[in-house]
Amino acid sequence: MALPDMIQKAIVKTVTFYNPDNGYSVLRLTDPDSKKMFTAVGRFPKLSPGEILDLTGEWAKHDVFGEQFKASDYKLLAPDSLEAMERYLGGGVLKGVGPGMAKRLVAKFGLETFNVLDNQPERLNEVPRLTVKSKRALLEGWRDNKSMREVLYFLQAHNLSANMSERIFREYGDQAVSVLRSNPYQLADEVWGVGFLKADDIARKLGFAPDSYERIKAGLAYALSKSSEEGHVFLYRDELMQRAQALLQCEPEKIVFTLDGLGETSQVRNDGENRFYLPYLYHSERGIARRAAELSFSPAPIAGSIIASAIAGAEAAFGKGRAGPGFVYSEQQRGGIRNAVGRGMFLLTGGPGTGKTTTVLGILEVFKRAGLRVRLAAPTGRAAKRLSEVTGHPASTIHRMLKYDPAQKKFTHDDISPLPTDVLVVDELSMIDTVLMYALLKGVKPGTRLILIGDPDQLPSVGPGKVLAEFIRSGAVPHLHLDRIFRQAEESLIVANAHRIHQGIPPVTLGLPEAGDSGSGGTSAGNFHFVPLRDAAAGADLVADLVARVLPRDFGYDPRFDVQVLTPMNQGPLGTLALNQALQERLNPAREGDRNGIEFKDRRFRTGDKVMQLRNNYDKNVFNGDIGYISAVSKSARSVTVDFDGEPAVYEGEDLDQLSLAYAVTVHKSQGSEFKAVVMLACKAHWIMLQRNLLYTGITRARERLFLVGQPEALKRAVENNPSVARNTMLAEALRDEMSAFAF
Repeated sequence: MALPDMIQKAIVKTVTFYNPDNGYSVLRLTDPDSKKMFTAVGRFPKLSPGEILDLTGEWAKHDVFGEQFKASDYKLLAPDSLEAMERYLGGGVLKGVGPGMAKRLVAKFGLETFNVLDNQPERLNEVPRLTVKSKRALLEGWRDNKSMREVLYFLQAHNLSANMSERIFREYGDQAVSVLRSNPYQLADEVWGVGFLKADDIARKLGFAPDSYERIKAGLAYALSKSSEEGHVFLYRDELMQRAQALLQCEPEKIVFTLDGLGETSQVRNDGENRFYLPYLYHSERGIARRAAELSFSPAPIAGSIIASAIAGAEAAFGKGRAGPGFVYSEQQRGGIRNAVGRGMFLLTGGPGTGKTTTVLGILEVFKRAGLRVRLAAPTGRAAKRLSEVTGHPASTIHRMLKYDPAQKKFTHDDISPLPTDVLVVDELSMIDTVLMYALLKGVKPGTRLILIGDPDQLPSVGPGKVLAEFIRSGAVPHLHLDRIFRQAEESLIVANAHRIHQGIPPVTLGLPEAGDSGSGGTSAGNFHFVPLRDAAAGADLVADLVARVLPRDFGYDPRFDVQVLTPMNQGPLGTLALNQALQERLNPAREGDRNGIEFKDRRFRTGDKVMQLRNNYDKNVFNGDIGYISAVSKSARSVTVDFDGEPAVYEGEDLDQLSLAYAVTVHKSQGSEFKAVVMLACKAHWIMLQRNLLYTGITRARERLFLVGQPEALKRAVENNPSVARNTMLAEALRDEMSAFAF
């Protein structure tokens, strides 16, 4: 017989454990039907004996503590009988009120007890043996306790989950109910995790009309927010109207009236040309252009003799190192170095093997000999680490360099307190979206030399805009594109195939060598392997076997640290979810005593798992796309500790929603990273996502070897499908306008 997944009116007898940081609690309760005691675990506010709960969850058997009810949600209930009121008041919820005083209060006032405490406190004088001091403590405790519970009762009565209710209460305190009654759509902007759809559901339950001004205004902002997730910085009027109408399902005239009445301080900004922005995106796009213009003026020149000696010194150093004997810069590179060091802002682009790294090293050598302070940065931790490795200079993420202050909700280094440096070199520009680019430029003071590096053929940023493409399209930023493939790079099929794919030519592929033929994984002409896949349903097992058995055996790779699986999408038989499940079972199976690890929604985390951060978390100082490894799991606290390159971060409760397994990640999430070996999937199951820049981006993540698992038809589709990146942005035009204005 299945045990119930819902328990109504369970009474708290004791609170065995309570963690004030995350609310994790262990409770002993009485089942109202059987009158038997049971244990429940989950996240709750600070409870006291006598409180009454409705619980939703599931029964589970703990290895040590036996059968427990794992509560996924709860609802606080107000006491509704004399016995319940007495138990509640005497259970410790009010400081200084014990069972004896609770009994006297309820005996005196009966079902009116709570009303007396709320509205007739002077009647407490009627209670025998109640001192003035006890009366004062009782009323203070009642007021403090009442405000939180009233809010939670109200929120949960409107079907908000316990976690969401507590989040709203933390944001607004005892003003939460008045905020909800006046404008519940405010939550969508101010409380993480609510969003327009949840706020709209609350508003409808509270009686807000479908065509209310607050709803339409919030719906317009939501439509713009969803479009920004598609990469758009703005929407044209007709498109915004179309999206808002589909969302709001109210008369178009009402939407037009609201849209036309929005002012500059509203949630939606009109630029005067019927382009509508979220305000922060409007200011970011205009701000990039303005700050770029301020940086464009040439700083103090560096002597030609310093530049010449630096170039000669770099050539000599490379001739002794990996570039090979007799290394000499090409004329294009020499001109690029001279141009870059003399500009306030310079853009250097090129594909793999075209000499970007050696050119950057020459630029850095000039700055070193000129005695200038230099900082290096990249959008992600892995990109920053790679930049540091290839240049020999320390590098950090942009977020860490600018020092985000969670309390102020802004970067410490901005136009008021700019970075203390003479030169800033930023790699992987294709990953940087409109908002981050504006923050970066605000942190750079005029007179600083800014060198921006990127590959224009990679995927655009996940966030809104296409900054690199717009810088190039504007023609207003000094730019050198390196297009010659150097001899050493030509020896790599990964590099050669990247350029073939960019030109729309199918790659040259090799099969897997016989076991033992390849030795350890060094770069060679035979470093681009095609692994045919006939059946998508069997693909996850094939990939897991390739990573867990073939690559360690035949190439000497550590499957967890050297290999990264890339796929175009999250869903489906060959998406990240299915692949991660198969790879986890092969690379990090359940161990004795840790049979289930920690389960959170559809995820299971174990010690040693490779995981990825899914959004920026400034409090933990970890950012979207960071990859780490779980170093510890606590079943009792339902938490995990993740090691991000030596920096530990603890995740508990809802924080676990920020993590996913990372044995397999999407190509988009891999941007800026480089791995010894990459296993990339390109199959008919990914048809809708297959395009040239995605394939190009994926294969250029591999430093030593690329294993392309897929089907010839899918590979052909990816090479031939080269759509232009359609994103609404006016950055190029804004750059030209600002540069022209500053020229006069």
